[in-house]
Amino acid sequence: MSSNEIVRRYDYKGDAKRVYDVIKAGGVAICPATIGYGIITSEPRKLEKIFLTKQRAATKRHAMVGSYPIHRALHVMNKLDREIVDHLVLDLDLPLAVIAPFNKEHPMFEKLDDVTMEAASVNGTIAILINAGPFQDELTKLSLADNQPILGSSANISQTGTKYRREDIQPELNEIADIALDYGLLKYNMYRRSSTMIDFSGPKPEIVRIGACYEIIKDALWRHFKIETPEDPGLDANPFGHLKTQKPLESLEKLISAPRIKV
Repeated sequence: MSSNEIVRRYDYKGDAKRVYDVIKAGGVAICPATIGYGIITSEPRKLEKIFLTKQRAATKRHAMVGSYPIHRALHVMNKLDREIVDHLVLDLDLPLAVIAPFNKEHPMFEKLDDVTMEAASVNGTIAILINAGPFQDELTKLSLADNQPILGSSANISQTGTKYRREDIQPELNEIADIALDYGLLKYNMYRRSSTMIDFSGPKPEIVRIGACYEIIKDALWRHFKIETPEDPGLDANPFGHLKTQKPLESLEKLISAPRIKV
């Protein structure tokens, strides 16, 4: 395509296939989601390279690129918790990162080594982002059909904030990507935070991160389920929305302190 051609409609299926082929071959991709650009891969050592390039802390974990079908295939939840998720993501069509126990026997996890699984889970739970947009839905159709896990995180250097325009992503991350898509300014840019994250592993749902559409999620949780949630202190007080921080993971501490080896 020449630089003068205008793309009027996105080819979600075609773009997803191009990205999936790169990822399945062990590459790294920068891709759009409604809550910000992400950087993803299926190769464990490339995942470590992303982690180091982003300068992430050992308290962070890898997130799974997901969708509603992947959530239903992997997460193990009680009836009420499933109803809550269904109301938020199906009835209200909101983006949501769901933390919940998972089926460790699912064939998707056979392709991940123990070190990667440890860095992608917390106390027997994994985080899966649902409703991240049509591109991610098409990409995850391919990954679920192949039982191919895709992991990653937001495409930004740690503590610099979610990036909603392709041109705002730092050069260090562009350099390690084998393919990158530009979908312009992304849908939920006005929130200036990533997805709202809810942990369903306890006796009641717990807000782990305040993010996109939080005011709607907060209202729905109280209105329909009588679940109280914290007030948003605002961007100045809590720019990234985190209400809970995990303990540092020893394997990630070793990764951070180890001599750098090119992948």
